[in-house]
Amino acid sequence: MSPTVTQRRTTTRKKKKAAASGWLTWWPLLLGILVTPLTVRAAGIMALAGPDALRMLYPWVQLVQTHLFSVEIAGTLSQAMMYLQFPLYGLLMALVLRAKSLLPALIAGAVAHFGAVVVVVALAHL
Repeated sequence: MSPTVTQRRTTTRKKKKAAASGWLTWWPLLLGILVTPLTVRAAGIMALAGPDALRMLYPWVQLVQTHLFSVEIAGTLSQAMMYLQFPLYGLLMALVLRAKSLLPALIAGAVAHFGAVVVVVALAHL
């Protein structure tokens, strides 16, 4: 075979691999969407344990409910955040995964979640 034919095959394989890996990097978003109904159900059960349990599961909901927003907006935003929090984590992780590898994506998701937990706990103790 000529070098040109070999080069074309290699280029075609790279394009197919890049296209497949492009779609595969969106699995965190799909996982975030799929886990959302389960976490909403878990929040209903965890509400019996008190507000500390909900702070760990839904810190962004608690942040939205702070006094930064008016009561009407906070209620609507907190309901929306219950359904958007995990898909947003998935989106963040998918974007980081496209640029880097799995470990930085996991770290970014963990920092987004536990950073919000730290802020919520700090605001609760003020």
